[in-house]
Amino acid sequence: MSLKYAPNLPKVAMEKILREEDTGYLGLTDGDRPYVVPVSYAFIDGAIVVHGAMAGRKLDLIRRNPHACFVVSRHIDRTRPHQAEGGCTYRFESVMCHGRARLIEDAGERLDWLRRFKDYFSHKLGLDPTADPVSEKAAAHCSCLVLTVEEMTGRQKREAVAD
Repeated sequence: MSLKYAPNLPKVAMEKILREEDTGYLGLTDGDRPYVVPVSYAFIDGAIVVHGAMAGRKLDLIRRNPHACFVVSRHIDRTRPHQAEGGCTYRFESVMCHGRARLIEDAGERLDWLRRFKDYFSHKLGLDPTADPVSEKAAAHCSCLVLTVEEMTGRQKREAVAD
């Protein structure tokens, strides 16, 4: 499937937002009910990478249905009072990704992804990624999911807001 982009934000702007943030919301389905959970993530090679516990509802749902939605949103400044006439607005940026989540079951592949995840944050924080590497033992107790992005849309509202 080819990746689709919305006209509101170009791909480069959406990817910049995904690289700059580190918390997003993973949306899954539980039968006919939505399930959304906040997660720490890394944006690596165009994919959303999440780590976590080895068991839980999120993992169970992905095993049943890998279709997922992932959202990152941020306010550029604090929300202003909403006016009834023409002032009900605030500045924001958001990215929504749709795709398939895959649990990394193979121990070697999971170790590789978890090391890449940690390196991603080490570089972001200006830390030495070799100082505290992810061990095989640690990776055996940590899940990893990779969301392959199939569609990405982004919105941005940046016009000036009166004080």
